[in-house]
Amino acid sequence: MYTVRGIELSKLAGHRLGRQRREVSSTWDAIVHDGNDSGLTRERIVAAGIAIADQDGLARVSVRRIAAQLDSSPMSLYHYVPSKRDLLNLMLDAANRDFAWPAETITDWRGVLCHFAWESRRCLKQHPWLNQLRASDPEYGPESIRILEWLLASLARVGLDVRTAIRVIGVLFVFVNGFVAVESSGSSAGKKAGRRPSVNQPSFAKAILATGNYPHVKRFIEMTAEIPDDQGFERALNLVLNGVASEIQLHRRSPAPTQGKEA
Repeated sequence: MYTVRGIELSKLAGHRLGRQRREVSSTWDAIVHDGNDSGLTRERIVAAGIAIADQDGLARVSVRRIAAQLDSSPMSLYHYVPSKRDLLNLMLDAANRDFAWPAETITDWRGVLCHFAWESRRCLKQHPWLNQLRASDPEYGPESIRILEWLLASLARVGLDVRTAIRVIGVLFVFVNGFVAVESSGSSAGKKAGRRPSVNQPSFAKAILATGNYPHVKRFIEMTAEIPDDQGFERALNLVLNGVASEIQLHRRSPAPTQGKEA
């Protein structure tokens, strides 16, 4: 072991890492006390942040703007929410509180994943900024963890191990996020229900297609495209779940991994 004046470098690195970890405190450790006689509460602050994000986007959320909306001062808000990072963490957790739990226990993996997919889509459409916030590596709180626990416990009851369940949830999460992103894009805004023509092609693309060298692409362009609506979501979700079913069957047929090795 290398040493510097008798101090092991590994211990020195460990002390530095410990200091760094202490500097980045947890939102859920930092936020303990709430309330005085001013009428300002953490719930009101978080709700105001969510309202701003829903209306104008996540970039427009600031402690100063929330304070003005609540007829308060930024310093007063910091008593309840120590930092902007903590505010965003709390907004994410509050949005996840909107997740609707099934009325009855779901006894099959497909039903569990369908419920999760539909609820995730509904929450994302209600709060489009959730994707952006999740991409910023937030600290997930109690509501987020509660949803994940429900998913893992429900899938475990139908025979899925944790590793397979996490992989399946990850695939479904990416699918739902992508579908909602298309729904929220300007290309689908203002279109009537049913089916719509494909997006107009630039003159260069039209000239290339006119050569006849790309017949399949040409037929695709000439088709009408489906609007990403409820029916489209259901069809696409079934395609994804059919693939998940194949993966689950394959995994169940595979021999159990040797102890100490990953599946």
